[in-house]
Amino acid sequence: MSNRSIESEPKGIWTHGFADGADGVRLHYAEVRPEGDHEAAPLAILLHGFPEFWWSWRLQMPALAAAGYWVVAPDLRGYNLSDAPADIHDYRMELLTQDVQRLIAHCGRERAVIIGHDWGGAVAWQFAMDYPASVERLVVMNAPHPERMAEAFGGRPNLRQVSRSWYMFVFQIPWLPERWLATNDYERVGLVFRDTAAHPEAFPPEVLQEYRRAAARNGLEGPIHFYRAAVRAGAQESRARIGDRFSGLGNALDSVFGPAQSEPTTYASISAPTLLLWGEQDTALGKELTEGMDSLFEGPFELTYLPDCGHWIQQECSEDVNRLLLDFLERYR
Repeated sequence: MSNRSIESEPKGIWTHGFADGADGVRLHYAEVRPEGDHEAAPLAILLHGFPEFWWSWRLQMPALAAAGYWVVAPDLRGYNLSDAPADIHDYRMELLTQDVQRLIAHCGRERAVIIGHDWGGAVAWQFAMDYPASVERLVVMNAPHPERMAEAFGGRPNLRQVSRSWYMFVFQIPWLPERWLATNDYERVGLVFRDTAAHPEAFPPEVLQEYRRAAARNGLEGPIHFYRAAVRAGAQESRARIGDRFSGLGNALDSVFGPAQSEPTTYASISAPTLLLWGEQDTALGKELTEGMDSLFEGPFELTYLPDCGHWIQQECSEDVNRLLLDFLERYR
């Protein structure tokens, strides 16, 4: 990546760097280091969602650094200045979690506080299950635990949630969604934020322009591949649960999505202290996805609802989010 590319990023107190992710993918990140010796500071990794980039954490990064954290916010693979592999297979969850592990190692650490929103929250959940020794504390914002999402699309589907997730199915169409979102200089990317926010004033034109600019870097094929890879994994999971009871349907799923997993997925209990923040005005994800979660954790679990906040929780309600986030981190420091 050129210095010119970095120089065009939004200005602030952050600096920029690059790290090697899984399978040779190069990851860009922005960071803010606390005053004093950052080597002694706890590391916090912030994972953004769709269709965002590292800058979605601009209102949290200074607050975390002022509280003594070394803050690193990457562009997930496919986004902005990070590499964007062309194959759907390159966006499997196991590679997304490996990217996080390699970023922690790049920072010279073995553990980190993991904070994620939307797709970054999905990665954070899985990372906490797959790499428990690497997670000091976990904070997720408006992203359902994968077991709850699997249940919503499972044998007794949550039809309301299925209808809310219509875009996930549209995204399975090859090339058309990314071209549609790219029209008129990615105008529709800005509308994704403005038209779904409980507080659209959080997204004035200059903010939406930054998201449009970032989307234009690599295009949106990579970010949409996150959904395509997830649906294929979900179809294989469904095939594993179907087994031989409906062999014709199973064979049809095989032909479209590949062979089934040998066994249905099981989800490990999360041992790290965990906070789930949920904006209740989310138009894409229902509050019912947060119910009955205590059995998913071995360690402390806290759930806090923000009734007047939408999906873009850390941008719409930044003061409340920062207060709740820092209070939680201090309680379990």
